[in-house]
Amino acid sequence: SMWFRNKLIENGFSVPVNITPIIPMMVGDSETAVRFSKLLLNEGIYIPAIRPPTVPDGTSRLRISIMADHSYGDLEFALDKLVCYGKELEIT
Repeated sequence: SMWFRNKLIENGFSVPVNITPIIPMMVGDSETAVRFSKLLLNEGIYIPAIRPPTVPDGTSRLRISIMADHSYGDLEFALDKLVCYGKELEIT
């Protein structure tokens, strides 16, 4: 997951430094986070949007969980879609 976390940062995403299996990718606006999550789900990628009241206003995020059965190809596909939609939604 460090590889994935580093790739997100290299591509301009805001990812807090932490050592947990869950990677929080900051989006900010709750509506944008929900839209981002739905775009990914349409591609077969489940990354839920976490938004108020679970987190403070303005700190909505996508919660990325990587599991042992995700292949390198799965991760590359997800990263590609995150980068693509991140640009489209003007997050990066």
